[in-house]
Amino acid sequence: MLYFLKHKLVLLATPKTGSTALEQALAPLADMVLQGDPRIKHCTFQRYKWRMEKFIQIFEDEPPQTAALIRHPEDWLGSWFRFRHGSWLNGTTRSTRGLSFDQFVDGYLAEPQPAFAAVGQQARFLTHPKTGETVTHLYRYDAMSEFVAFLGQRLATTITLGRLNVSPEKELRLDPALRSRLEQRYAEDYALYDMALDKHPG
Repeated sequence: MLYFLKHKLVLLATPKTGSTALEQALAPLADMVLQGDPRIKHCTFQRYKWRMEKFIQIFEDEPPQTAALIRHPEDWLGSWFRFRHGSWLNGTTRSTRGLSFDQFVDGYLAEPQPAFAAVGQQARFLTHPKTGETVTHLYRYDAMSEFVAFLGQRLATTITLGRLNVSPEKELRLDPALRSRLEQRYAEDYALYDMALDKHPG
């Protein structure tokens, strides 16, 4: 999470949406940087509203606007599946080595989820469970250039992103029946993605 006091903006780091590259490019400009441990770096919208916004309002009366990215749910799971296929997780319960993408998604749909498929949920990350409120400026991951243009304009800077923490390449196919179950079970994620911006307004 990055906070820019002068520009009245908080950038939330949705997992698997290029947050490491955004952090590296923008952290030098930020007045507050939450990084390192994933529980801190990936501060959820709910936790931000609960604690961090109140802290910021010690210095600024008006709360800042928020911004974040959301990835298409199937593509987001694909990134997690590829990431957990990496050698650094070999022999652990979180590894997806030896599994198909179908098995990974089936695990994600299970209750309880096996360790390899316990990756959270974008709608829970980006939405306050009691109020239904979400971030002010929500862009689709596949509209990254538009999101970067928005940030560049808002922060009055030129932004160049590097490729960091990229999941290994791996062709993925999902059984249509599993896709249907995923769309039904996580309808709120698909709805949030559908309402997200894919271009810079104005």
